[in-house]
Amino acid sequence: MDIRIGSKVKFLNAVGGGTVKGFSDDKTALIETVDGFDIPVLVTDLILESSDSYDPGSAGSQTEHNEIESGIEEVEKSDVSFEDKKYAEFTGEILLALVPENDQILHVSNLGLYLINDSNYYMNYIASQKDKGVFTHISAGTVEPDTKLEIAQYSQSDISKISEFMLQGIFYKHGLYKPVEPYYEAINIEKINFYKIQFFKTNDYFHQKALIFRRKNELDDKLVAKNLIETNWSDIINQKEGAEEKVIKKSPENINLTEIDLHIEELVETHAGLSNSEILNIQLSKFKDALESALQLETQKIVFIHGIGNGILKYELRKKLDKDYPELRYQDASFKEYGFGATMVYLK
Repeated sequence: MDIRIGSKVKFLNAVGGGTVKGFSDDKTALIETVDGFDIPVLVTDLILESSDSYDPGSAGSQTEHNEIESGIEEVEKSDVSFEDKKYAEFTGEILLALVPENDQILHVSNLGLYLINDSNYYMNYIASQKDKGVFTHISAGTVEPDTKLEIAQYSQSDISKISEFMLQGIFYKHGLYKPVEPYYEAINIEKINFYKIQFFKTNDYFHQKALIFRRKNELDDKLVAKNLIETNWSDIINQKEGAEEKVIKKSPENINLTEIDLHIEELVETHAGLSNSEILNIQLSKFKDALESALQLETQKIVFIHGIGNGILKYELRKKLDKDYPELRYQDASFKEYGFGATMVYLK
């Protein structure tokens, strides 16, 4: 117990107390009571009431005051974990991922959209999607450090209508931390064929294959899809663009004509193991998505290349036109350009 001149004390074995005025020896203190009397009392019979000095400007008083303030701060921070008490700068990255429920039947599998917070900060986020030129809200909330959160789920038909995801966020951390700039990124997914397994890779975040969107570096304007193994993303985009030249293209003679190739090998990476009904469902799904998209644009005519084969695809395609789009007119496309395996639909 640090009793010194100016300390306020109470008597251990009696009622009352006072202020330490001095010491008669190293065991006895002279106490000035509230009545103005000086009473010698053994130091062992005193209880320290306050560390305030008799002289508020003394160095000893200031030291004790600081110790009290420090103690109060420790109590106030008692609900903060040990790790959060340590000063921390932002480390890690933020990612988005599209994860199929079953990558073995990708053509009919739903896709989950996940926000991955692979950083040491909390993130308050807002996610939205762009469809037909406008953004709509997907989800908002908080994702904790080193966790992932499913924020949406899409069918193959729904995901094909989205051209862009947008992610905004603010970072923070409990305890001591360094503020960082708000997060704002746009992810363009127009060039991705979600029927093809080549876009989904083994990764560190999910037990199944996934398509991961991540920032290449701090100077990037956009998030880009990057494979988690050695394949280069730009090479995949080039491959995709090359494949799409066969699937969707504009006639050089008429920019208002769009062509869609419904041959199964143009729609999926491999159709080995698919039943005839599964193949037909994929083709009809592509037909519907392409037709709906064309109706939203300025396209006047659209040609569906279905081939001759056994005629089932042509029959089912025209049956859907009659049932779901009775206002649209269709006919066989030019036999000079397509033989007898294509149907032209007039949209305007």
